[in-house]
Amino acid sequence: MFESTRARLLLLGIGFAASSFAAAVMNLAYSYLTYQITGRASIAVVASACLVLPLAVLVKATGAVLRRRSAKAVLVTTIIVTIASYLAGTIAIMAGDISVPFLLLMALVAGVGQAFIYPAWMVFVTQTAPRDRMEEVNAGLSSWWAVGAVLGVLSGGLIQGHLGPAWLFIVSSVAMIPMVLSLAVIRSAPNSGGDVVSPEAEPAKLDAPSLKETLAYVRRTPILWAGLAMLVVTELVGYSLLSVMPALANEVDPTPETYALLMASFYLGLFFVDIWMHRIHRRRSTRSLIVIALVILFALLAISPLLGLLPDGTVKLVMFMVVLSPIGLMIVVVETFYESAQQVGGTDDGNVPYVLALFSAVGAVVGTIGGFALAAVIDLSNVFYALLLAGLIWGAFLYYVHRARHLDSVNAVSVE
Repeated sequence: MFESTRARLLLLGIGFAASSFAAAVMNLAYSYLTYQITGRASIAVVASACLVLPLAVLVKATGAVLRRRSAKAVLVTTIIVTIASYLAGTIAIMAGDISVPFLLLMALVAGVGQAFIYPAWMVFVTQTAPRDRMEEVNAGLSSWWAVGAVLGVLSGGLIQGHLGPAWLFIVSSVAMIPMVLSLAVIRSAPNSGGDVVSPEAEPAKLDAPSLKETLAYVRRTPILWAGLAMLVVTELVGYSLLSVMPALANEVDPTPETYALLMASFYLGLFFVDIWMHRIHRRRSTRSLIVIALVILFALLAISPLLGLLPDGTVKLVMFMVVLSPIGLMIVVVETFYESAQQVGGTDDGNVPYVLALFSAVGAVVGTIGGFALAAVIDLSNVFYALLLAGLIWGAFLYYVHRARHLDSVNAVSVE
């Protein structure tokens, strides 16, 4: 029934949107609630760090697991365990245990699951989609992810405002089920390149590479090295913006509905990534697209301090939403290329699971550092200076992209 590539990707997109919905609801539970309880942006970043730092701690373990188990089995098992943890959190909240330590513990448990889910997902996509269409597939999945995220943050804001935090966990548990069902019925594409990373195709007795050896492998593969550079900057001053979004919402109106609207605006920009990639990428090179994205990011973030001069109320909220939507779009335009670099970037030799785990770990560490840096600027000064700092770093990254001419061909990889 789901033998064609189009059918597999459609089903995968639906499951991805459902899991994105669940993740967006839980992001509100962790980041927004901790910020509201403490009033400090840095504590909200700690909650975000609990979600991603296990990626760095478990980098070698995730690579080893993916080398010995199929990506589908890892995904299904981890998602089921995540659902069980959400249900346990629901019981605890109903018993009256709602505090910052509890929320941080739940975020840490979810982060351990994410440490296995993200690299397994990257492998599974390569086993499901044609290798030469990876940019297109990633862009399309980003749009599915955006749909789920927008609905998730809007629903999460309403749920928190009217039903309470326990229902955030309940709704997230239910929303994860479609992804499990999708994974259960999808089979690998015969010519997707998935055999490159399947456990059966790898040497059974090959020793696991060290972190240093994996980094050296990335360093001598130009497209992977460029992808790692884009990952670092995107996490440092891109997705780290999400961890300080509660403070940004507080500048407008400290309610869960306002936070949900701002997050939805950011995610809404992601919905147009697929359209951008299909229409614009046909006429422009990869490098020129990234340059355009960086220029737009720099311009929007550089003028963001002007938003602070607006009077509080509907106008200020709308202007924040207008600015956040293209920021979300341009960040994911850059992300699409470094994800494609991970998935198609180089010969295998048993390294692929460890490369994916390495990228996950670097993103987790750098994103956390970026979040704390932006939070420190916010706590010491204000949110608008933090946004300006992010814009200046995006602008400086233009110099690297100008020199990285091999970005013009993500799929044409040569190992030096």
